[in-house]
Amino acid sequence: MITYMRSKVDLPPRILTLTLLPAALAAFAAFSFAQTRPAPNPNAPAGSAQKGKDAFAAHMCATCHGPEGQGAVGPALAPPPRPFPDFTRYVRQPAGKMPPFTPQAVSDADLADIYAFLQSTNPAPPSNLSGLTGNAQNGNRIYAADGCYECHGRVGQGAQQTGAPRIGPPALTIDAFARYIHAPTGNMPPYTSKVVSEQDVADIYAFLKSVPPAPAAKDIPLLNQ
Repeated sequence: MITYMRSKVDLPPRILTLTLLPAALAAFAAFSFAQTRPAPNPNAPAGSAQKGKDAFAAHMCATCHGPEGQGAVGPALAPPPRPFPDFTRYVRQPAGKMPPFTPQAVSDADLADIYAFLQSTNPAPPSNLSGLTGNAQNGNRIYAADGCYECHGRVGQGAQQTGAPRIGPPALTIDAFARYIHAPTGNMPPYTSKVVSEQDVADIYAFLKSVPPAPAAKDIPLLNQ
């Protein structure tokens, strides 16, 4: 599913992918990694980082975790602190909502290459967002000024006409929300901090967080007649 934000540099409305196809979102979504680089793992087979990068994209891992495994809707995977046998075991027999990936779907050779690719990437720089206090009132102003409402509605409720999902209150963490603005995947062009600053992100996020959650279906009388 596709959503839009307007750039501050006289660009037409652009595509902001905050939620993706459900099948893609499920892939690897429960797989949690830290962001410290592990020591060389003697149990990991030799893999090709370049082939791994191609496999990472081909198997749609990048859809949730970003093109470099830096995290997006799903958690960061790169560089992986878990040894390769644990990495393989989790892909084959995951927990949570992640579906299992059999050797027929993702070969052992592909996993070795993907692991080599994730080990070759640089850790994401520390985020400053956790230290920022968002201003919901200013976030509401920026949300309107940047044209976010044109696709997501005035309070982030989403719109069937545009196919934009509900983003208020946001299901993403603020770091993932910022990553999808500053370093997106899919069709969205990158909006650097010069276009949407970290304080802007924090303010917009605070505004969206202030939106009441949608009522459950059981609490809507018309759906229970």
